[in-house]
Amino acid sequence: MDYDFKAKLAAERERVEDLFEYEGCKVGRGTYGHVYKARRKDGKDEKEYALKQIEGTGISMSACREIALLRELKHPNVIALQKVFLSHSDRKVWLLFDYAEHDLWHIIKFHRASKANKKPMQLPRSMVKSLLYQILDGIHYLHANWVLHRDLSLFKRLLSSQVLTGKHLVPSSPTWLLAGFIAS
Repeated sequence: MDYDFKAKLAAERERVEDLFEYEGCKVGRGTYGHVYKARRKDGKDEKEYALKQIEGTGISMSACREIALLRELKHPNVIALQKVFLSHSDRKVWLLFDYAEHDLWHIIKFHRASKANKKPMQLPRSMVKSLLYQILDGIHYLHANWVLHRDLSLFKRLLSSQVLTGKHLVPSSPTWLLAGFIAS
């Protein structure tokens, strides 16, 4: 390969380290890697993102399958893959998603604790109904596209903070555990 061409490509390549601030912001660990809460360094927006670093070096077949699958999935109840970064210096793969602050399990735990402390916070029936509908709608979309999940749980039903304020009720599928999907 032409050295000048290779150097030009390397100079044009976007790097996670240059675009996002994520150091010390680890929010979780999934089956295939670590997830960090990130913000853009350039300040273009105040939006928070989830950066998933796939474990190991290089790109495995399972990582390729996950990326290919995530690029195809487009539904309001499934968190969308925004971008893929390949770090050639340390051979790491990074996936960029929108950030969802909460999971359904912690919300249920919060409401159970408030009930136990004699300060119950009632979830409106309409909110429960809406959450259940949207979760099932997302699962239906995945199943209709021949995508199955190996281990559904409340931990993996991620919710944006807008759910808690009642603005928009849009739960999404997991960010770092989407590798658990199997395309048939």
